[in-house]
Formats: sequence, structure tokens, C-alpha cells
Amino acid sequence: MGLMVKTMSARDVRAKFAGLLDAVSSTGEPVIAEKRGKPAAVFISPEEFVRYRQQMVERAWATIECLQERNADKDPEEVLRDVTAEVEAVRQGMYDAQRTH
Repeated sequence: MGLMVKTMSARDVRAKFAGLLDAVSSTGEPVIAEKRGKPAAVFISPEEFVRYRQQMVERAWATIECLQERNADKDPEEVLRDVTAEVEAVRQGMYDAQRTH
């Protein structure tokens, strides 16, 4: 069974903001604020935010380490050229997409 997350309308968030802060702080449970029935923001405790940021950093380092291992036998200059060419291709694609809209 999935984790139940409390949701509130933007109107209720405005009307009950102090209570919302107290609830998130005391329970540690996130609250999703919805605008027109769609998620617009998530309120989380400072502790949860720190955990989330730490997980992001750990995933980023794991990705870097994986890439380093996969490219350990490659010439660093060759890798740099390949990455630069790929970045330029993505940028050109984004530029072309903007020009067509």
C-alpha cells in the first residue's frame, strides 16, 4: 500500500498556513498544495529537505563514479571531445526547437 500524503487546496493553505506549518513540523509528513486540483507545491519538514538534498548529492556522486569507471580506459581528451560534441548537439537541437515555435 502506498504512503498517504495529505493534500490541501491553495485556498486552505492560505487560510490555515500557521496550522500547516505546525502539522508538517510536528508530524514530519509532507503536504501537497493543489491549485485548481493539480499539485502546485509540497511542504516538507526541514529534516526531510536535508535528507532529500543528501540523497540527490549521493545519486550525483554515484553517477559520476559510474561514468568514471566506464571511461577509465579512455583518453581524457577524447572523452572531453565526445562530451563537448554531445552538449553542442543538444544545444543546437534546443535552439532549432525554439526557432520552430
